[in-house]
Amino acid sequence: MAEIKTQIPGYCTKVMTVLNSAGFECFIVGGAVRDIVMGKIPSDYDVTTSATPEETIAALDKEGIRYVPTGLKHGTVMAVLDDEKVEITTFRVDGEYSDMRRPDSVTFTRSVDEDVLRRDFTINAMYLDKSGDIIDRTGGLEDIALRRIRAVGDPDKRFDEDALRIMRGLRFAAQTGFTIENHTFDAMVRHAPSLKKISGERIATELNHLVVAPFATEVIRRSVPILREIIPEIAACEGFDQRSVFHDRDVLEHILGVIDSVRIEESGTRDLNLALAALFHDIAKPACFWLDHHGWGHMKGHPEASALVAQRVLTELHYPNSIRDEVVKLVRYHDFFIPEQRYSVHRFMSNCGPVFARRLMILQKADIQAHSSRGKKRSDHLDRVDEIMQELIDEGVVFSVSDLDISGKDLIAMGIPEGPHVGEVMETLFDEYLMEEIPNDRESLLKRAKEIRIK
Repeated sequence: MAEIKTQIPGYCTKVMTVLNSAGFECFIVGGAVRDIVMGKIPSDYDVTTSATPEETIAALDKEGIRYVPTGLKHGTVMAVLDDEKVEITTFRVDGEYSDMRRPDSVTFTRSVDEDVLRRDFTINAMYLDKSGDIIDRTGGLEDIALRRIRAVGDPDKRFDEDALRIMRGLRFAAQTGFTIENHTFDAMVRHAPSLKKISGERIATELNHLVVAPFATEVIRRSVPILREIIPEIAACEGFDQRSVFHDRDVLEHILGVIDSVRIEESGTRDLNLALAALFHDIAKPACFWLDHHGWGHMKGHPEASALVAQRVLTELHYPNSIRDEVVKLVRYHDFFIPEQRYSVHRFMSNCGPVFARRLMILQKADIQAHSSRGKKRSDHLDRVDEIMQELIDEGVVFSVSDLDISGKDLIAMGIPEGPHVGEVMETLFDEYLMEEIPNDRESLLKRAKEIRIK
């Protein structure tokens, strides 16, 4: 047992005190303990106890603490104090996992030593009491000190119970920079085909955490034998020589370079859509590859082909349409360079939206950074286009017909018949505004609309 000094929130301490006073053991468990040991502030606190669900409810009820019986079958009760929630789960021994998600049955136990054996990784299998004492039966403290991720007990059994633990392990490695211990990693690879049995939503959640994490590329590089079960095309990218003076890395290393170049935000993570777009942007290059008679490689059409891969994978993983559609669009446009002209930039921002246009610029700059020195010549062009975008935003220009200082109702009021012609006139006005032939003020637009009407 180790001791650690930490400030446990009052609402959590109260729950633990209530259970202890009722004669039961009670510990903070899981990710919160891991974070505390690593000097981080947990985002939430889960508690485990020797009390059965009924005993837990009775103890909470006696003290007037509100609760929600969220999963009595699996021993879980949610305590609610001061708008904060604490999940309380009874010590248990899990039965078989026929659905690779939840045990078919659980047996409640009074022994913390039995409870620990069902945990996934040692760094998540430490128990902290309200006095700051840690119970560590599996070597989690040592593994944190060694920056190592290791399965509890037999790794094959852990991943056979729930294959999603494979993705969780990759996610933890990407977030912490820890190395996955070899026996654990080998078991992950052996059980990776079982990921096909896991729901798309569950895999997507872990993939999201992985790609935005600080150490994502190190993990992806090692984990191709696992990730190929989710994104088959990634396997062909590893070691694939692009045979181009514009690239000094194979396709996989280029992709990883782009992910690395997508900036880490103040939150400590990358923007999710940009990270996913970076992952997929060149994923179909090997399938599009051909050699010319000089022996140089060409991959014409790879943006569209890669966009189709992204569309398929993100659909299979049941991503929200808003995420999937923008990622696919970013991949499709990543090799399209907007002309270095104010009208062209304004038109593109109007067609695709200013937010998308700025995101595309970030992706393209990251892409160029992962080219060879010859491939980086487009950086100046992108910088200038980016400057024009910023100038347009700073000037307060509008990016939609609907934002003009007149509307279709104004045109109808001046005598233009309702119907398609109203839209045609509005589009003409907007295009002339983009070309800076007329300003966006009501008087000028009405005057020009009358001239168009007369014609």
